[in-house]
Amino acid sequence: MIKKVIKLSASWCFPCKMYAKTFEEVSQNEEFKDITFEEIDIEENEDVAEKYLVRSVPTTVVLDENDRVIHKVSGVLTKNNLEEILRGNFNG
Repeated sequence: MIKKVIKLSASWCFPCKMYAKTFEEVSQNEEFKDITFEEIDIEENEDVAEKYLVRSVPTTVVLDENDRVIHKVSGVLTKNNLEEILRGNFNG
């Protein structure tokens, strides 16, 4: 079961800024009210970037109830892509 989704980004990253609105919009969706949404700047939190092996931004990391990574994807996601991933369709 998905418990947390993290968007790893950087302040200088234009695609990250484009993705921010989508991430925020999906986080407000009632369907995903039991999922914690978190945004982390990799330059301010290099340890987190290392932990999740982030090689490019934005990167979205999906975690289960034990904080295990169950899905990770780099790049800008559309609203539909992110919603499908949060529904458990990792091909989304």
